[in-house]
Amino acid sequence: MKRLKFFLIAVYIFLGSAGFSQTTRIPLSEKSLVKDSAGLVYTYENWSSLVKTGEYKLVKSKTGTDEYLIIGRESATDNDNQKIYGNSSGNFVGKKIKFPYMTDLQGRDYWNDILKNKIVVLNFWFVKCPPCKAEIPLLNELYWKYKEEDKVVFIAVCLDNVGTISEFMKTTPFIYPQIPSGRDIAMKFNVVAYPTNLIIDKGVVKYGTTGFSKKNIEKAETVLKECL
Repeated sequence: MKRLKFFLIAVYIFLGSAGFSQTTRIPLSEKSLVKDSAGLVYTYENWSSLVKTGEYKLVKSKTGTDEYLIIGRESATDNDNQKIYGNSSGNFVGKKIKFPYMTDLQGRDYWNDILKNKIVVLNFWFVKCPPCKAEIPLLNELYWKYKEEDKVVFIAVCLDNVGTISEFMKTTPFIYPQIPSGRDIAMKFNVVAYPTNLIIDKGVVKYGTTGFSKKNIEKAETVLKECL
């Protein structure tokens, strides 16, 4: 009789807790708050498009509210990435480069004399490039980690004009300093595929990668640490 009593109590507790969970659960929707690990808030259009790439997923926040964290899934292998984007990134490594004159959206100027002794984290992208957009959260994380380092300069060269970039930034935060209308600059670096990311230390390319892969950004950070 005691066993039956305990069993009925256990069933009651389980059903009660299940009912509570069901009534308090908030489904993921356009009103859900989605952030990346740097705390940047993503619009519904932005986070849903990233999730559709298969490279990102949403994890429920521990705050107990309708809040989620967008994180990267395991990315494509280097072999898969090469089939899509080729191996042009390998042609960069070891080369000495001279930085052209560049001006970002805030009117800040960059040229060889001020960059030649820096560690430059350089990104090439354009607005309608899905893999470029997919890697933005990872690049934002990298920026936040090292933006206080005096030796490190982050620059993103975008092929699009000021108006297109500004409109894009309204819904998609990309916090690298942005160089607009950068097609000529990309040509000077022999960039033929996007996104391309370079780590340049004192004018020498230490790491170059083309195409989106979480491993690419992780490797870039490893090389960046080695340069510091």
